[in-house]
Amino acid sequence: MKVSYKWLLELTGLDWPVEKVAERLTLSGTACEEIIPLSKYLDKVVVGEVIDLQKIEGADKIKKATVVTGREKYDLVCGAPNVAVGQKVPVALLGARLAGDITIKKVKIRGVESIGMICSERELGLSDDHSGIMVLDGKAVPGTSVIDELDLDDYIMNFELTPNRPDSMSVTGIARDLQALAGVKIRKPVFELKEADRKTAAYIKVDIEDAVGCPRYAARIIDGITIAGSPWWLKKKLIAAGIRPICNVVDITNLVMLETGNPLHAFDLKLFGSDRVLVRKARDKEKFVTLDGEEHELSPDVLLITNGNTGVAAAGVMGGLNSEVKTDTHTILLEAAYFNPRIIRKSRKYLGLVTESSTRFEKGVDPNNIPYAIDRAAYYFKEIGGGEVLNGIVDCYPQPIFPVKISFRPDRCNSILGTALSSDRMKEILSGLDFEITGSNPLNVTVPTFRPDIEQEIDLIEEIARIEGYAAIPDTEVNIGPLYTPVHFVDRFEDEVRSVLTGSGFDEILGHGLADSRQAKILNPDLSRLRIINPVSEDLDIMRNSLILTALTVVNHNLSHRLIDMRLFEIGRAYFPPDKDGNWLEEDRISLTVSGNTSGSWREKPRPQDFYDLKRAIENLALHFHWPEITFQEIKTNFFDESISYKLSSGPTDIGLIGKIAEPVAKKFDIKQEVYIAELKINPLITISREAVIFEPLPVYPAAPRDLALVVDVNVKVGDIIKLIQKTAGPTAESVNVFDLYSGEQIRKGKKSIGIAITYRSPEKSLTGDEVDNLQGNIMAELKKLFNAEIREK
Repeated sequence: MKVSYKWLLELTGLDWPVEKVAERLTLSGTACEEIIPLSKYLDKVVVGEVIDLQKIEGADKIKKATVVTGREKYDLVCGAPNVAVGQKVPVALLGARLAGDITIKKVKIRGVESIGMICSERELGLSDDHSGIMVLDGKAVPGTSVIDELDLDDYIMNFELTPNRPDSMSVTGIARDLQALAGVKIRKPVFELKEADRKTAAYIKVDIEDAVGCPRYAARIIDGITIAGSPWWLKKKLIAAGIRPICNVVDITNLVMLETGNPLHAFDLKLFGSDRVLVRKARDKEKFVTLDGEEHELSPDVLLITNGNTGVAAAGVMGGLNSEVKTDTHTILLEAAYFNPRIIRKSRKYLGLVTESSTRFEKGVDPNNIPYAIDRAAYYFKEIGGGEVLNGIVDCYPQPIFPVKISFRPDRCNSILGTALSSDRMKEILSGLDFEITGSNPLNVTVPTFRPDIEQEIDLIEEIARIEGYAAIPDTEVNIGPLYTPVHFVDRFEDEVRSVLTGSGFDEILGHGLADSRQAKILNPDLSRLRIINPVSEDLDIMRNSLILTALTVVNHNLSHRLIDMRLFEIGRAYFPPDKDGNWLEEDRISLTVSGNTSGSWREKPRPQDFYDLKRAIENLALHFHWPEITFQEIKTNFFDESISYKLSSGPTDIGLIGKIAEPVAKKFDIKQEVYIAELKINPLITISREAVIFEPLPVYPAAPRDLALVVDVNVKVGDIIKLIQKTAGPTAESVNVFDLYSGEQIRKGKKSIGIAITYRSPEKSLTGDEVDNLQGNIMAELKKLFNAEIREK
């Protein structure tokens, strides 16, 4: 927001230099990002009077203008359509540096020597208007500096405001901070509004159909107004704020908006169409033409001001073309309202418009300042436009919004800030911000409705801190808490996962959580999806419901860049719509992906990565976190190949899925090579993790290793074979591991060969060869019996 420095001084009575004003406001949280002299391009620019105009031979659009600037007379070439004899104009003399990097030099145009320039507002850096030269007041004295003549010894202060401070969207709001910082009192403008005998209520009535979208709507009528240009003092304030002056009616509504923070809108009552204002939601596909001439097809997301039948304004965003103020307007219907910030945000996003009004309404204006704002504008209409203000305001306010009352404990404030401020000093600060204070300990603070960001005691403590000054808060010399911020156990778990997986050769995916609903439907059509109302693009229109979506997208991206060998993981969240109780669900998960070949080394050649590479990575995690035994249970999914699709469990705890992406699904993601993916749930994994390491003594007695080679049907699960061995041998079988799995030419069709290494050990004695042979024989007998296994002899 841009504000005139002199306007702030006018309201506060301060004599601080602009640098001090900027510094104090910035340190209090109202950051001044830039200070721009309003007279930056006005050096060597003086008032001149046009005393003669002559045509230039062979030129239709330029003339020779003779101007006097006090004692000097200059001949200048001017092409402005509005130049005329007798005008007082700004003249840039030789050496003047104007906006647009223009330096005034002596030039000859069509044989006419020009030694200066009559300037437009754009060339003076005052506005973007360059439709013609700037015409000064007829009382301006030739030769006078334009800076002095127009009172432009001022600065534009450009503030970067935080979203939670709607009060700072007005000059009064910023001046209020200065009031508290400097201990002065705002000089609120005093005016006397003289009203006619005729009643406003006799000419207009207001109805609110949507009280949620519009809690308050007020209207006034000003009759007999004359549309004309605004006086320079008004224009100057608008120019400093970056708003282009248009005409007195529009300029007055903008001025009051800048002063109070309450946007206003003026309708031509003759063009309004009825004597009734009805505020309602737009009907689906209702047509409406805004002031910029664009026709919009509306939806119920847009709040509409109507004449009871048709729309006349998009509430809080922009007025309608058919009821705009024109040069022949004589009667004004003036609107001042409070619209729900959420509704205005929806409206302006739907319309694709951002205006000064919508910006303020979206942050939240003061609903209880509406009578002052509309009266202030009516006063200016009478004084500047010569209008007659009808008696009274038609004010529809069905459910008044009341100030918030907060109990404030000075001791608590000092305890949090580490200060020793007195209760009186705290009262002074809060009173300086126009909060009402009663009581002593605690203080009873009434927060005005222009500060909707203040909701609880801690907010008041923040106000004390920023006005007293953060630099005034002493550094603590005694530690009253931990010397460091403890790491949350979930963050610690995730960091350890990263360490294990990167150590296993995996690279991390940094996903953004968004996904394409079409791809999500391909992957799992039955899984609920959380749709985004205003997506950044069509292919990022949902919050992902599985990390597998991101993994496949990343695999596709890598393949398109010829990176075909991948070992990837991601730690992120999956998102789901609310359950029947309205609780939103966000689930922390881990995805692991392998595709392509291993990297290879001097010891081994590259080979295709498969299910067991993924399984090994999970086993590394299990070893690190001391997870109990993980079991693999076959399941059917829409996205895994039926032959390699498993649910992962640890006891009764479901911890995730693992499998090979089905070829049809891979093709939908434009992937033409095998991809193996696992998706694990973090919270169950944390539950089964054990931080304490259980130490066991080294075995006293020797191990007795034995190998077992057998041939079974291809549909016999290796896991079932291992379970049978463990059950038959009991605890004496210290470990059972598969070291070979083969099916091919040397094995009959429908069969597979499995090599299993068994380590036998007794904790009580050394096993004899006969004892080990007996155990091995029992195991082979059971395998033959249950699985019709063929034992391959040495």
